[in-house]
Amino acid sequence: MSTADLEPVTAMIEERERWLRERGKHSYGQPNAVLGLIGQPDATATVIGLFKEQDEPVVLGCSVLFCSASAAPGWTSAERRERAWIMTMTHTHPAFRRDRIGWLMTMWVSDYAARRPDPPEWVRCRVPEPLMAHYRDQLGWQLVRTNRDQELGQVSLMQRRPESSHGASALITSLPVEVP
Repeated sequence: MSTADLEPVTAMIEERERWLRERGKHSYGQPNAVLGLIGQPDATATVIGLFKEQDEPVVLGCSVLFCSASAAPGWTSAERRERAWIMTMTHTHPAFRRDRIGWLMTMWVSDYAARRPDPPEWVRCRVPEPLMAHYRDQLGWQLVRTNRDQELGQVSLMQRRPESSHGASALITSLPVEVP
């Protein structure tokens, strides 16, 4: 994403944050960190987004993709040496929650990773414990283990193999993403 995307991403994140507050919940997605990464020339992280084509772009979801797991918290030394991408700081637009935006983003990242010339062995994420069952049962992630995080409390370390989804291009048009 570029700085031109900052306004629609900010609007989506603000809508998500408001929706969560109205339900007595809080965000785990580090919204300020996501916004701070947009348009930054960082060789280790890329902000990815799912947009709905309209007169004005609507961001349906965004996430941060780290293409190195060398410093990922909670993973063992052996796991950090494996080729893995980390998907983190995910936000989805609450108005489109019935459209399974998180699932579409998961499928796209898995497909995109599988199609790289040197694909990673794993796509991994770390989610707060209350979200583990959703990620496992609805999004297809497998639980590796849980551990304690100082800020998030109990977290689940999850992973999935990159997998080509030949129908993904019918649902999602991909623009080039710079992945180191």
